[in-house]
Amino acid sequence: MKCAQVKQIISRYIDQDLASYEKRTLEHHIGECPSCQEAMEGQMAVHNLFSSAEKFEAPLGFAAKIMARIEGKERRTSFWSFFTFQPVFLRAVEVAFALVVIFIGLISGNLLVTSKTPERSMTVQESFSLDLFQATPPDSIGGVYVTMTEGNQ
Repeated sequence: MKCAQVKQIISRYIDQDLASYEKRTLEHHIGECPSCQEAMEGQMAVHNLFSSAEKFEAPLGFAAKIMARIEGKERRTSFWSFFTFQPVFLRAVEVAFALVVIFIGLISGNLLVTSKTPERSMTVQESFSLDLFQATPPDSIGGVYVTMTEGNQ
């Protein structure tokens, strides 16, 4: 038996879960290999430490509560868990903030449109019309070029 195989079945040996042939082969290898013997002693020390530890009784109904929580989480889908995860107050604040931002956007958009066209009030849809924009404003390079070329004709 090789060391890698021995180290894989040491735990089963301690739990007395090996067939008689495997047990004899393991004991023979451990008798000859100091590395595996050291690994066996370490595993035995851990086993003895846990077996000698004080055991505590769980409170009455503890297992039932845990199992109910596990079953409840399995039933809950990700869509519905999103709605029950945060407190209701935080959700209300988020919605109110979003509405305030939308309202401010609408008001500022209307103010921008009315400031661009003082002769008549305009709706937001009309403000996106290309008729409002000059293709080449007179104070731009394109406007100067157009003025110069129109004057020569």
